[in-house]
Amino acid sequence: MRKSIILSFLCLFSISFLQAKSMLLTEAVKKGYIEISAEGGGGHTGKCLKLKIRNLQKKKLDIQISAGLIFKSNDPTQQDLMITEEKTLAIEGNKRRVTKMYAACIQASNGSPSVGSGFNMSLLASGHLLQVAQYLAKEKLYKNEASQYAVWAVSNGKRIENIDHGKLANYVADLLGKARPEYVVLHKTTSLPGEPAYREAPSILKGRWKFKTEEDKIMTFGLYTKEGELKYAFFENKKKIKGLHKFSFTFKIFNMPQGEYFVRLMSGDEVIEEKEIQF
Repeated sequence: MRKSIILSFLCLFSISFLQAKSMLLTEAVKKGYIEISAEGGGGHTGKCLKLKIRNLQKKKLDIQISAGLIFKSNDPTQQDLMITEEKTLAIEGNKRRVTKMYAACIQASNGSPSVGSGFNMSLLASGHLLQVAQYLAKEKLYKNEASQYAVWAVSNGKRIENIDHGKLANYVADLLGKARPEYVVLHKTTSLPGEPAYREAPSILKGRWKFKTEEDKIMTFGLYTKEGELKYAFFENKKKIKGLHKFSFTFKIFNMPQGEYFVRLMSGDEVIEEKEIQF
């Protein structure tokens, strides 16, 4: 009986010893269990952050990498990056793992990191910035280009209308206590090393429209200046039959003066419906 108890204890001890210890990346660094280095993968978003993690222990470690963890650039002119996904890395004792992480720039006016540029692990984001990072991870939206604009809306106060993803745009609007956007304004961006990723250069206006007419009418739908000049027509002098109509529209607005415009549905000189637009 005694031998059986001792054998059972040894088996449990062996299983416990072999099981990997699971811990947060920040905790493992703080306790000296691992070494970590980080470098840019090129660009300001997507899989743009490379982590090299060495397990300094004999025992296997499961390292949990949290969304919202910030990595500061060693170059103050380049952008800091925030991780936007959740990942667990299994690292054998005395071994090293290399992984590329989805991340987003949190300094829109700084230059994009170059390949191999150095970063140091900082703190976990807080407040709305942490919430948006966790939302991107939970909803697996970190692969979507709109994720970067969602981060900039929080970190740099950029427009929610830049977020070309309805559910995500509404989440950020609600998070910040702002009105939900009714249209999308896409801006020119670049990932060229050293150049600011975000440019104050609106290029595309997108949206959806719905209207109902009680009779057949000749209609025009387009983008107008506040003085009433038609700049672009999505359709012009087109017959619309009685009933409900729904459509998505796109206007190229690159090089147009920024300011106040109107998207209008017209019948002759009559304004049927309009929506004010700012870009």
